[in-house]
Amino acid sequence: SCTSLKSINIPNGYTFIGPWAFKDCTSLESVTIPNTVTEIGGAAFGKCINLKSVTIPDSVTSIDECAFAGCTSLTSVVIPDGITSIGHATFYNCKFLKNVTIPDSVTSIGPNAFAGCKNLESITIPNNVTSIGDGAFAGCTSLTSVIVPDGVTSISDSVFSECTSLTSITIPGSVISIGNCAFSGCESLTNIALPNGVTTIENGAFSDCTSLTNIALPNGIKQICYKTFSGCTSLSNVT
Repeated sequence: SCTSLKSINIPNGYTFIGPWAFKDCTSLESVTIPNTVTEIGGAAFGKCINLKSVTIPDSVTSIDECAFAGCTSLTSVVIPDGITSIGHATFYNCKFLKNVTIPDSVTSIGPNAFAGCKNLESITIPNNVTSIGDGAFAGCTSLTSVIVPDGVTSISDSVFSECTSLTSITIPGSVISIGNCAFSGCESLTNIALPNGVTTIENGAFSDCTSLTNIALPNGIKQICYKTFSGCTSLSNVT
């Protein structure tokens, strides 16, 4: 790791930034990526703790897992059109990340993609997204509202767990299952409407939602699993 490197200007002509290319460059503050680059490899900028901003050119079509994980000073990022998938833990623990723009081209958000982004206040999930991975937004403690787009069929395990400021969640009619600990520890959530298509609520899905007062279970529910509502100390009405 180049711990004294403060800036990078990658020359035109490069098409690929390899895995771990600049990982642990702890003094790195700025990066210029040319519009010839099409892929950013796994953990390429992982734990560049002083990287404050990065402009990803429109030429990039693939951002691999953990590419910017642990970039704790990163405050904003614009993901370019053409990206179809945000990989596993791509922005994991970017704890000062406040603004993210996700293009309409994205169809899947990987596990832990934004987990631990404690300052992320809002996120617009494009309508084309059909898959949101386990823990994708876990521990986003400033996130207040989320609209899950039509087409998503499962609210994955721990996807919004410990989102302690979350007060509003819109779940579309396409969803049929709520995963393990999906909303565990969402202590500001007071009400939730489950669509009629939901048939299964997995273990601890709403555990420790201490402000949850009302929940209406859909008519087609077949399975409510272990500790689904454990620790919901304000829950007074289940219908």
